[in-house]
Amino acid sequence: MTAKTMNQTEANLRATLTTLAERWEQMAKAAPDFDGDELFIDEPTPVQLQQFERATTYGRAAADLREVLRVGRIPHGLMTDAELDAHGAAQ
Repeated sequence: MTAKTMNQTEANLRATLTTLAERWEQMAKAAPDFDGDELFIDEPTPVQLQQFERATTYGRAAADLREVLRVGRIPHGLMTDAELDAHGAAQ
């Protein structure tokens, strides 16, 4: 594989991962907003709570993926003990 081909492959991979992060962010926005200014009379339904949790997970995954693309390593919160030792624990 030539250097040019490797650069194209990496660029394509980065574009694909960026698109994936964008889609996860869109999915995260579809959740019910429990932090808004609206007054809730009724408790959220189990379905709404599941939608909210799923959206939170999608949003975190998108942020983690963007972090990996930006800095080139796994985010601190997802590192194993061995990785934390190698990179230094956060103070």
